[in-house]
Amino acid sequence: MPVGAVTLVFPLLVAEAAGADARTTESYLALAMVALGIGTLLQSLGRWGIGSGFLLPSVYTAIFLPPALAAAREGGLGAVAGLTMVAGVTGVLLSRVLHRLRSFLPAEVVGLVVTVLGIILGLLSLRLVLGVDETGAGNGRDLPAALVALCVTCGVAVWGKPRLRIIAVLIGLGAGCLMHVALLAGGFLPERPAPVLHFALPSWPLTVPSLELVYLPGFVVGALAAAVRVMGDVVASQRACNPDWKRTDFRSVERGMLADGLGNIVAGAIGVIGMNSYSASVGLAAATGITARRVAAAAGIGWILLGLTPGAASLAMAVPRGVLGAVLLYAASYILMSGMTIITQRLLDSKRTLTIGVALLIALSYSEIPGLYAALPDYVRMTIGSGLVLGMAAALALNALFRIGATRIAEWHWRPEDGAKALVDAITETGRACGARAEVVGKAAHLLEEFADAAPLVVAPGGMVTLRTRFDELRLDIDLLWPGEAMASTATVDLDADTEAAGFVSGLAMMLMRHHADRLDTVALPDGRHGLTATIDDR
Repeated sequence: MPVGAVTLVFPLLVAEAAGADARTTESYLALAMVALGIGTLLQSLGRWGIGSGFLLPSVYTAIFLPPALAAAREGGLGAVAGLTMVAGVTGVLLSRVLHRLRSFLPAEVVGLVVTVLGIILGLLSLRLVLGVDETGAGNGRDLPAALVALCVTCGVAVWGKPRLRIIAVLIGLGAGCLMHVALLAGGFLPERPAPVLHFALPSWPLTVPSLELVYLPGFVVGALAAAVRVMGDVVASQRACNPDWKRTDFRSVERGMLADGLGNIVAGAIGVIGMNSYSASVGLAAATGITARRVAAAAGIGWILLGLTPGAASLAMAVPRGVLGAVLLYAASYILMSGMTIITQRLLDSKRTLTIGVALLIALSYSEIPGLYAALPDYVRMTIGSGLVLGMAAALALNALFRIGATRIAEWHWRPEDGAKALVDAITETGRACGARAEVVGKAAHLLEEFADAAPLVVAPGGMVTLRTRFDELRLDIDLLWPGEAMASTATVDLDADTEAAGFVSGLAMMLMRHHADRLDTVALPDGRHGLTATIDDR
């Protein structure tokens, strides 16, 4: 909860963009806390087809911030509420058709979305730290406290003890606030009215939801980006909670996406901005060993109670913007590196390099060449909304274009006397040409190494092994065919048997190969040849 509380700056910025007064803003933040609690409870449910069941709390995200700010300025909080509900419905629909869209959302596109989000959040946080707007105008009043918060946060994260690193953001936030109070007490800051605490329950409804269709594309793309992020977070949670994890459980992913969509429908009905799963919680859970979903349920209930506590929103509003910007800058650096890591998991070929490179440049052009888009009609500019919309649209279009002829099939021949290195070199080169993830290529290489050890005992003398590979963006299929004896089909090995016997060696090789493949079967052809078919998922 303490770390996720930093993201309350997003609904705060939206309320200010809509021109809300202090009392309305306080109610808006209080309702935002309630929405966070409901979203967290839905995600932790894990029953009746709703929720991933993991410790994956909800937080407010930069995904919906650019279109929400634009909608708030023109249509007020009602436009944000209505479009957030549409985004939630979009997320629910995406959870129902995930299996059909998976091939159009490869890992590099997911990484691009996360990278662009990190850049957008980083630029926003820098403006908050420096106290300037998009044109560079400002007074830097909060800069000293912001620098203290940033230095303390980074210092604790780098040099602090493991238990302190987990709450580095909270420690930095406290240090920045103390510095701000000290500067105020010493008379070093310009006088401003002291924040007023209002001990009253939030009022609801604040506004009537409305639909400003011109901003709809931004929210729909945001819903798609949010769904992709949930998918990545649930998969990461599966890995963290299951040491023997081998493949993605898409039922859990679909339930997580459904809960995220329902949470945004609730957020829109309450009247606040959309939210998403908290990626950093996966790392925190793995570091602390705390993965029980009842912890997430407790956090959800805590958010709801905090939102209904009089005066809690006033305290959140009293935090200096520069200090909030400092801790957001820290978070943005991790989001940026997370996106880059997802991209580099692929062995990037020319197709993927062009897709990511061109889409990223197009996304950055929105902020770097504003005059290019200023000349467009107002409805077009408002539809684009942000560099995220541009970049993701470009990546999806290029990925769909380059998928023409994307299935790669390769075949070559190998003799046991050539050694395992020849097989490993062949599959590595094939994986690089196809752009498969390094993890997938590594599994294939280990599988072929185990086969090479057993091949001299099952392949007929002078016989040749035919190796075929097929990669279609989602999985790598490997076919091995040879004249001679069949490999042992059992998954167990008799340790009391002759360790030099062909049956023992091939049985042991099969057991080890099953460890590297998601599926492994033996085949027998009418011409007397024997073979293996292996499948390795690239998800």
